[in-house]
Amino acid sequence: MKMYKYFLAGISMFMLTGCLSEYQELNTDPEQLGTTDPRAVFTGATLNYNNSSRAHLTGKYSGTMILMQYLVSSGGASSGSYISPTKPNEHPAPSNLSYSYYYSSFGLYLDHLINSVIPNHEEAEHYADVKAISEILLTHQQWLILDCYGAAPITEAFKAQTEGIRTPRYDLYQKSVDGTPMYEVLDAQVKAAVATLRNSNGEQYNLGTNDFFYNGDVQKWIKFGNTLRVKMAQRLEKADNAFYNSVIDEVLTSASNVIDSNDASCIYQHSNDYNDNVDDIQNITSNYVASAAFVNYLKAYNDPRLYIMVRPNGFGLGNNNDTNDEWFETFEKEYPDYKTRYARFADSRYVGMPANPDSTGSVTANNAYLTLPYHQEDGTEANLEIRMYSQAEGRYYVKNGGRNGNNNMPARAIESVDYEKDFQSIHCYTPVITYPETCFMIAEIAVKKGSAVAGKDATAWMREGIKASMQQYAGWAESMFVVAQTAPTAPTYNPLTEEKIDAYLAQPEFQTATLEKIISQQWINLYNQPDEMWATWKRTGLPAFKPLPEPANGVAYLEEIRESGVELAIPRRNSLGTPNTLNIDNYNEAVKQLCEDAKYGGDVSATEGRIWWDVQ
Repeated sequence: MKMYKYFLAGISMFMLTGCLSEYQELNTDPEQLGTTDPRAVFTGATLNYNNSSRAHLTGKYSGTMILMQYLVSSGGASSGSYISPTKPNEHPAPSNLSYSYYYSSFGLYLDHLINSVIPNHEEAEHYADVKAISEILLTHQQWLILDCYGAAPITEAFKAQTEGIRTPRYDLYQKSVDGTPMYEVLDAQVKAAVATLRNSNGEQYNLGTNDFFYNGDVQKWIKFGNTLRVKMAQRLEKADNAFYNSVIDEVLTSASNVIDSNDASCIYQHSNDYNDNVDDIQNITSNYVASAAFVNYLKAYNDPRLYIMVRPNGFGLGNNNDTNDEWFETFEKEYPDYKTRYARFADSRYVGMPANPDSTGSVTANNAYLTLPYHQEDGTEANLEIRMYSQAEGRYYVKNGGRNGNNNMPARAIESVDYEKDFQSIHCYTPVITYPETCFMIAEIAVKKGSAVAGKDATAWMREGIKASMQQYAGWAESMFVVAQTAPTAPTYNPLTEEKIDAYLAQPEFQTATLEKIISQQWINLYNQPDEMWATWKRTGLPAFKPLPEPANGVAYLEEIRESGVELAIPRRNSLGTPNTLNIDNYNEAVKQLCEDAKYGGDVSATEGRIWWDVQ
């Protein structure tokens, strides 16, 4: 890593203050560039890929995980995340760090590696594979920005030193600065990089352990690049159907062209330490609970993922927390009829909170805990609290599910110390594109085509996706020590097994595929990738909304979102941030072009508007 320290010392940040601001020169010292090992630079350029700060996780909790109804605030659903016609000046949007990531870290570093470090290296010809892999990831970063913001300086970015461009023009999703559709540019970049990797030979230096994604496996990088092409094209199904079909028909001639197993999933294996239960990333355990829609769908078909994705409520013993058990014993003694009085919470230990803000008028929907009076030993009256709603399993996001660093963490929200593991033994990860996600993507394509795609029909792809998702979450549960999967002595031990997967798939609801069933399964699968579920919902309008989110015929539903009876809307994009005055003219021109698309919303702040690709 010594060489990478030199790289960091020689590169100046393309800084942001919530938006594009300053352009500073990159150090292109030929002596350093000629000796720095590009493989070490790659490790640094991708360090903690797309998950490099606490803000990334906490932004998901309060953003897309709320919007997609994985989570609800433990204090009851709020209207603050949504757009209301009664509040025309309020335009919330979920947290999105793609702009910051691109210009101050991943994009900046990868661009430097591709255009400066490798070309100037004394053995540049041996780093063609490293360059191609970096180009795929750089394109991925560019796409993530355009996907949520609609425009960004890309073509002319990072060219202050090489071409003297200090005021780069903005590319739009549908049009680059030279008029070429930007989505075609991105696809061509990945296609060319994949072609380079296909021609790899024994003279190429392998990334090996410098690659925290695939450990240098070039064939897996080829599959990832092809899958990324399909994923980017799927966004354009309605915006440019001809282009969409051209890409999927080219790539999906064989299942072996794309990610074809859980082992081939693109997952970054983290080296970060903020997942070690520090500060506010444990809020998923203390400040949020699972939603009714999420829990209802898992319960309806006895999904074995339920027990490793959701924790039981406090209406019974075996909470993996002695304090909760003590309170339940007090509660049971004071309210011996609790099974009938509170049947909703006692019949099943897995209960999700309503996501509709209008539901918070109910005493049992405005707090994760039910507060009730009880009599102490001396006869005086006091209050007890019993957890009504299930926590979403936080161990997929934070080590041990949250314990250290937050004085506001309620003791009862924490699992017993008996189930803690040493931080060094827990392996954090960030999914980029996984095999089950790929299966559901292809199932969707196949069900719309009405024919087999890449060798399987829609039903086969859907069933394969379900199986792969269950296996994937069981594997992640093992690596993150989810108690229900890994602790045989725990009261909640209920591991996900192959027998349970087979039983789930044997149910009549999953013998045939429909678009609604496919997206329902994708929704569960993307619990660890809520930003992508937000995009999937925008593309398809699924899961659909209804007053009570009760599943039917294998299909999941989200809960209608209302405030005082007024229907609220989910934000559909992020606002393009204002740069400093140096580049304000190019920014204003980009906003003008964005607003020429009527569905964009007429104003950059109108987050209820849509990016060009967002067509339903």
